Amino acid sequence: MDEIDLRIIRELTKDAQMPFLRIAKKLGVSPETVRTRYGKMREEGTIKHCSISISLSRIGYQSKVFLMITNAPNHDKSKTIDALKKMRNIFIISEMIGDFEIIGIAPVKDMNSLKTLVNKIKKLPSVNRVEITLINDTAFPVNEQFGELFLE
Repeated sequence: MDEIDLRIIRELTKDAQMPFLRIAKKLGVSPETVRTRYGKMREEGTIKHCSISISLSRIGYQSKVFLMITNAPNHDKSKTIDALKKMRNIFIISEMIGDFEIIGIAPVKDMNSLKTLVNKIKKLPSVNRVEITLINDTAFPVNEQFGELFLE
């Protein structure tokens, strides 16, 4: 991984759909260089996939909720994580260290959809506690400035 690879990643974090030709012109390299390096980074797992960033507010969502979950004693975290993966709209699920064991992030349309989601999670036998933090940011998965901050 060298500076050209990092610059390719930086451009893709700004716009995952940017054509290789445009990236090549910005970096002063050939399109084939970008294509080859991108392919190598995909093959090595450095780039797992490219995605778009959308504004959830444009499709009816009002905010995002951070779901901090404590697993029930003597229950396997993996069962909780598997159950969360099956729930609609939870787009990030991860184990964490601290007061909680699992975090999930989901968009919500209104208070009713938030209550429904939290109650559904609380009903899981492997869940002991759910706490939430609601934010009004609706960028998914990150805001437009992410690419400007990443790898600088």
